[in-house]
Amino acid sequence: MKQFLIVLTAATIASQADEYVLGAQGDSCAYVCGTKGKKCLLNIETNDSTTLLQKLGAQCNGTKNNGVRFRGWEPAYISDPTHADYTMCLGYKDLPTQADYCNGHDPSAQRLCHCGDDETYRYHFGTGLANWFLPARETNAFFHRVPPGSTGVITHLWTTCVKECVDALTIRIYIDGEATPSIDMSPLMAAGVGFNDSHAPWGTKWMGLGAGNGGNGQAWFNNFRIPFTKSIRVTLHHQSGAPFGGFYFIVRGARDMPIQVGGYTLPKTAKLLLQKFEGELQPLEWLAVTDVKSGSGIHFASTIAVASNDLNFLEGCYHSFSPYNESFPGVLLSTGTEDYFDSGWYFNAGTFRFPVSGNTHLVSGNGKVTWSAYRMHDQDPLFFNDGLRVLWRNGDVLDPTMKTKCYTQKGITVGNPTVSTVVSYAWVYVW
Repeated sequence: MKQFLIVLTAATIASQADEYVLGAQGDSCAYVCGTKGKKCLLNIETNDSTTLLQKLGAQCNGTKNNGVRFRGWEPAYISDPTHADYTMCLGYKDLPTQADYCNGHDPSAQRLCHCGDDETYRYHFGTGLANWFLPARETNAFFHRVPPGSTGVITHLWTTCVKECVDALTIRIYIDGEATPSIDMSPLMAAGVGFNDSHAPWGTKWMGLGAGNGGNGQAWFNNFRIPFTKSIRVTLHHQSGAPFGGFYFIVRGARDMPIQVGGYTLPKTAKLLLQKFEGELQPLEWLAVTDVKSGSGIHFASTIAVASNDLNFLEGCYHSFSPYNESFPGVLLSTGTEDYFDSGWYFNAGTFRFPVSGNTHLVSGNGKVTWSAYRMHDQDPLFFNDGLRVLWRNGDVLDPTMKTKCYTQKGITVGNPTVSTVVSYAWVYVW
């Protein structure tokens, strides 16, 4: 069970600005200090004794290696009842005067952390995790809060690891203390890339892949603006169930920075949501790409990956509906799927990566098709003020009389669309 962090006030054991903290189980000291709005310091003084750990609530029933520090996440208290070293205090002796006491973490341990100066005042903030251990369970990686009256915005995310590691990496972003993350993403799908396509290098101002191109290591980045009014929490984990070493991650942000989309400055109350779908669609079945039942906002971006038996799913049209309950056909956003992504003729020119749209992956043969793409709406914002639905269809039909497409829900099926496996991301600012 996750332990609560325990705090010993600074006045008793350090300078007025400093305090020692026994963090929650599994958390790094950088994260622990971040939750307090403070900087993690690179020095810890224990006088080669367990006294400080015990004052903070550790039982210290024994030790290993005679108490001498030999792992990066020490000094620490083992609080996991299933661990062989349960209730032991480890690594409190022979501590270097200065070392990286901030970034190590272990799922069974509560770290002894030294927290210092106020970090909330910063006009740019962030962290970098170098050669980190990426666990299979969700793990806190970064926390930052802004002072009252200010706002914050995440401006940059970057990550690199081996291909198998990045492919199953999940990044979750919790805004203003929410229990369920507004953003739960794969860095590949956030860039509109499916099927672990490692073509590189490429990039737009919003996203891209700086390393890969068939090699083992990949480096993805994302610059979507993610606003918050109080705090931001970022977690990482690997979905395969197997942990990975050699993981690197960067997150950066700014304080009191306006966010603009298409020349429009978003209200300070704006929030970025990621709406996802992962599953199968039957032929001619509709997918709710975006579903915001009320309120105002901007549909900012869409990414999609599809696996099917042929290309006829590309006949599907995109529609938007605002007010939310507007009747069909709403606003016709495209006369076919490839049209929405600024192409045509089933992407007969091949893959591309433009500033506002991209056909990032297309492989067809032997009765199987895999495809992925992205579409930004920073140049043609999709504003709404009474809710919004954006729908896409797995294939489409012709009007029996007019032979036009997209304006009727029943008619003559175009081609032979089959069952498709779809992953869809919709990025929507709401307020």
